[in-house]
Amino acid sequence: MKKKSIMDRFTDFALKISEPLGKFANTDAIFSIVSGLTVVMPIIMIGSIFLIFYVLGSPDVGTSGKALLPFLSPWTANFVWLNNVTLGMMALYCSVAIPYTFAERKKVSTKSAALMGIATFILFTIGGLDSDGGILINSFSASGLFACIITSLLSVTILKWCIDHNITIKMPSSVPPNVGMAFASLIPYAISFTVAWFIRSILNFDFVAFLNSVLEPVISGSDSIWTAMLLSFLVLLLWSIGLHGDNMLLSLFTPFGLMWINQNAEALSQGIPANELPQVSAGLGQTGLLRLSIWTSAVWPLNFLMIISKNKFLKNLGWTTFGPGLFTIVEPVVYGLPIALNPFLMIPFVLSGTIATGIGYLLMASPFLGKFYALVPWATPPFLLGPLGTGDWKTIVIPVMAFFVGLVIYLPFWRLYVKSLEEVVDAG
Repeated sequence: MKKKSIMDRFTDFALKISEPLGKFANTDAIFSIVSGLTVVMPIIMIGSIFLIFYVLGSPDVGTSGKALLPFLSPWTANFVWLNNVTLGMMALYCSVAIPYTFAERKKVSTKSAALMGIATFILFTIGGLDSDGGILINSFSASGLFACIITSLLSVTILKWCIDHNITIKMPSSVPPNVGMAFASLIPYAISFTVAWFIRSILNFDFVAFLNSVLEPVISGSDSIWTAMLLSFLVLLLWSIGLHGDNMLLSLFTPFGLMWINQNAEALSQGIPANELPQVSAGLGQTGLLRLSIWTSAVWPLNFLMIISKNKFLKNLGWTTFGPGLFTIVEPVVYGLPIALNPFLMIPFVLSGTIATGIGYLLMASPFLGKFYALVPWATPPFLLGPLGTGDWKTIVIPVMAFFVGLVIYLPFWRLYVKSLEEVVDAG
């Protein structure tokens, strides 16, 4: 009997878990979340494009103090503003799209559900006005996405429950259906709004801040391969369930990264070569090793697989997300394909970035590659970020390695995912 290769064994494992994963993916809640994220993809894409314009026009790219495309420099602030109200308010848009799709599955009014969803989300995440009479909109970004998912599912569930149990205001049959539905929704609206308002305003419980505080104990350890891999694993795990792993976890390590990059800069000024600098993870949270390894292994292979796919949707999506992906703007793929809460792609997504980070750490810790001593903007393409931040062009080997590691890990899962899409088309 011929011995199975590692790839064959990995494929067998993926096949064993494909059926339960498929059932999980088709539950009303998960299907609605994934569909809702897909619906807001155009908004995410527009925001990503303007963020690229900002990077190209920013004088902070590299160490020269000059913009890559100087003619864009006068509008960089405007590019950032447009990105902030599109990509930066993703959770707000999802608070309409997810309840809408969930209501379709539950066979209740989609219009009522969408309005109920966005209002409940706002009440659940805003505790009041600031000193100037304005509202804080931090939770409207991807950091508030998990709160959005909870309020979306909860509000539609309340609407469905009230209708099923006739806990509604019924109007005479002569009243137009739209007016009748408006009155029928009053009690479900009141219940949903009151619950959200009571939790956020009366109990003063900030769910988004609570999630961040729960993650604070993770901030420990030192510059080591195990810390780098653990951090990569947790960041990708958060992304895989729809949370912004970079904002919620990775950004908390920025002080450590800045301290380490200063130590490397001081050592470099004392004549120590770049390949002998002390801190391998310098720049953590802003730039550095993880920017070279995570997305080049967790997202770039998917861009490649989509582009070469025979599936028109995947091919078009691959080319559409190629530009943002090149700048490691991964939201269009994570939320557009999506990877988030996708049972076929979550596992390779987390594994690829974690393993590639470990290998990348060993490479950068070796005497053959330089370490980061300059802070480079996070959206700089990895094949430029390494040479600019370390002064060593050989760091290109890390994103190249990460890409192939991710490709090998994704292949068996990708085949199952494409097959699942074909089965949905055939069934339709």
